[in-house]
Amino acid sequence: MVLTTTERTNDLMKIELKKNLSLLELSDLVKIIEEQETDIKLVDLSYDERLEFLLDALVQERENRLIERLIRNAGFKYPNACLESLDYDSRQIKKSTIINLATMGFISNATNLFILGPTGAGKTYLSCALGIEACRQTYRVLYIRMPDLMRNFENYRDDIRALTRYRKRIGNYQLLILDEWLNYKVSERDAKILYELFEQRCGTNPTIFVGQYPVDEWHDRLGGGTQADSIMDRIVYNAYEIPTSETNLRKIYDTKRLKKLMDTIEK
Repeated sequence: MVLTTTERTNDLMKIELKKNLSLLELSDLVKIIEEQETDIKLVDLSYDERLEFLLDALVQERENRLIERLIRNAGFKYPNACLESLDYDSRQIKKSTIINLATMGFISNATNLFILGPTGAGKTYLSCALGIEACRQTYRVLYIRMPDLMRNFENYRDDIRALTRYRKRIGNYQLLILDEWLNYKVSERDAKILYELFEQRCGTNPTIFVGQYPVDEWHDRLGGGTQADSIMDRIVYNAYEIPTSETNLRKIYDTKRLKKLMDTIEK
């Protein structure tokens, strides 16, 4: 097929446009334009409609990339966890509770969450699902096990400035998920660092505490005394405990996976 002068000019203009967009580091826009060129539904759209469609697609593309980066950087134990997959019956938790939490109002209100219960109750999965939903709403989230956090603090023990910088960085996350909370009693030195961390986060950025021990045992596990009083005051004063089931969900799901595997083998 022989192209007309106008068609050749348009093709050259498209090539030049894509080149300029690439120079402006707008390669994702180039990708969207190329996809639009093959979409029959867009052929009859006006210039303004095409432009609006293009900008909407660009915004969505960049938001998707941002969300992917937030989830990747958060370090979730279960990076594919999602609230939609929760088994409310097994967990004995109201769906309305999760729907309410999914609005992330607890983040804007700086309300701490407690997810407490025995091993295998699905606490970590639930915390990750909430964290991933927060990432989808473009909040900066960090998931970290308490033993790892305390080990990181210990690594900076001889460098006060580095320790302070690290503690402030942790404190600035819009949502902190602290797993294995108080599985081990903390030393007096660690309690002081935790006080500084929660003093920074108090009233500003919420924390999800995931652990096995009930709240009434935290004071003793924090070392007792006035230091523990101060930490508890900054954690508990504005908090909500998500009820968890006593059922060992891990055993249930492992049994289901085993049955599915056996059914596949026996076919």
